[in-house]
Amino acid sequence: MEEKNRFLILLLQGESFAIPITSLLEITVPRNIQKDQKLSEIFEGKFDYRGKLIPVVNLKKILKLPGHPGDGLLVVKSSKGVLGLLVDAAKELLETTQKPIPMPRGVLSPSMNYYAGILRNREDLVLLLNEDGLLP
Repeated sequence: MEEKNRFLILLLQGESFAIPITSLLEITVPRNIQKDQKLSEIFEGKFDYRGKLIPVVNLKKILKLPGHPGDGLLVVKSSKGVLGLLVDAAKELLETTQKPIPMPRGVLSPSMNYYAGILRNREDLVLLLNEDGLLP
């Protein structure tokens, strides 16, 4: 029997993206985000997560999407630490035996390492985010 992979499908401006469920610590709402002028423009500020301040990233700014930062907050772990990701919504859990398809050459600049591949979710193609490549 093939091993199943699990991904959280999230929405940004009506488009579906995914992150591995193994990276997800919590789904919550953004509240009490403290602005910090020392952080770059991709950050909305810092969030108190279980007694520790973690940076909160505006995914739309990273992915160059229009719109307000989002009404959902995903707390994820990456190789650079724990961070919050602002999203429009957490849509569904995808459980599948498929492996992500690597991004085709020439589609994205090699410096854009925030995508880990492509997944199929029913009739849709979903971009898999690389949580380790989201921060500069």
